[in-house]
Amino acid sequence: KHGHALNIHGRDDILQCGSSVVTAEETLITDLIQFFVPAADGSTYAFGSTGSIYSRSGDIGDGAWNFSYNDESGAILGAGEFQLSDGIRYIFWSTASQYSRRDMSTGGKDQPWTNVTANWKTDKVSSSAVWHPMAVASGSLMIGNEEGLSIVDFDGNFDPLRLNIRPGNRIKTLEERGDYVVLGTDRSDQSEEGHIWSWIVTAQNYVQKKRIPVQGANALIFTESALVQGGDNGEIFPADFENAVPLARIPGGGQAYPGGASILDDLAVFGIFGGTYPGIWSFGRKNKNRPSALNYEYRLAKTVAGSSVTTIGAVTVVNGDLLASWGTTDGSTSDYGVDQVSSTTRATALYEGLEFDGGNTHLSKFVDSIAVILSPLASGTSLSAKFKMNKETDWRYAVLGDATTTFSVANETIAIFNLGKPGRIYEVGLELNASGSSSPEVHA
Repeated sequence: KHGHALNIHGRDDILQCGSSVVTAEETLITDLIQFFVPAADGSTYAFGSTGSIYSRSGDIGDGAWNFSYNDESGAILGAGEFQLSDGIRYIFWSTASQYSRRDMSTGGKDQPWTNVTANWKTDKVSSSAVWHPMAVASGSLMIGNEEGLSIVDFDGNFDPLRLNIRPGNRIKTLEERGDYVVLGTDRSDQSEEGHIWSWIVTAQNYVQKKRIPVQGANALIFTESALVQGGDNGEIFPADFENAVPLARIPGGGQAYPGGASILDDLAVFGIFGGTYPGIWSFGRKNKNRPSALNYEYRLAKTVAGSSVTTIGAVTVVNGDLLASWGTTDGSTSDYGVDQVSSTTRATALYEGLEFDGGNTHLSKFVDSIAVILSPLASGTSLSAKFKMNKETDWRYAVLGDATTTFSVANETIAIFNLGKPGRIYEVGLELNASGSSSPEVHA
């Protein structure tokens, strides 16, 4: 029914803790990172909500973040990397009414950027666009431009409005599908609708169009299937141009930003904020014989520490490691940073099971105890069991024979928790406490 930080996609059919999340950088970053670009030079570039550009070299666990450049035009609304036919590779980014770029073949990747072509293109770049997302598709760099699509082709030719998808629709997110680009849009009015569109550079107009019944497509990602997170109620829709029924809905609602989706170990991951459970949610499967599952994969470090994460700007995966940017607000003070998934430490996990009524909701049942069947419990790890009766609001802890609530006996394979309480509807929960890279493993 609910859970967090659970590793549910392992080969063994067990409950165990997933990886923890740690803060990678907080001191240097002074604005919300809205886009990450893992670049061909081995660095990851981060683009902020007030115009700051940061970089980090090497693997995620190595090196420090560096300040690279400040775009005085303000918030960066899209970013991407594209190599032209002459072999020169550029980082492109957009602000409200201009596109800029940097030649990445000179100037060094860890040094402050001095060779930026600021305001590279301004003609017909819409200043009313909320986002200017970028994606490489059809052999070109695509840039969202309000109701239009700008492109930079392989030879470096620029067209500010190659495609127009009718006034009132605003391009918010882009993704490549085969040789096509797929566009996700919202409306400039308050209509309860968004759309996804497909286009290829050889077409005079868009090729496909589908309406989704929420206020806009927020983030597109293609894994085993094409997915779009739409609206602010946490809904994930198929982006297949056929089905408009949501595949899943994140409990407590929320939404992702255009840069807040990526792929981790074959799963689509979304940075969800604005709802009850902010953090990294995954959807998908790792084995074709299993169903696709929605999972609250990671809570960010600030959430675990008790702070309120108000925004998750961008999510990316670099060399198998996940990065997520965040913003918190405490009164009039806002803080920003980047978290990363730990490769060595597991998180404290929560499992809350489904409701059980024995097929007779009207009859009271006497639940005597909870038996938790384990692999030999790793030293330093522990677990607690809790329960609810008759759809109570609050959970109660079940107790062990010595009247404590935490089981931590190393190498034991069963823990018995006592309830001794009648009820018509019964729910059981587990709290799993890891130690370093070790986790309790619950079989039943």
